[in-house]
Amino acid sequence: MKYTLKIIFGKEQVSKIYNNETLTDDELRHNIKEYSFNSEAEKIAFINGINEAIGWTECCIPELELREG
Repeated sequence: MKYTLKIIFGKEQVSKIYNNETLTDDELRHNIKEYSFNSEAEKIAFINGINEAIGWTECCIPELELREG
């Protein structure tokens, strides 16, 4: 069984959802991303990671960025 999750990105688009407003076709194409997982545990871990990132506009992963080439 595959587990899926759709996320709406974008300040204006999230605001529209909370205000029960309809997203435009362009917003639907560009601001909604769908992810799939092999287990519910993976899906929950991903959601927890997204919740940790809410409110931050930038990030980097030093392990990946600072690797010696």
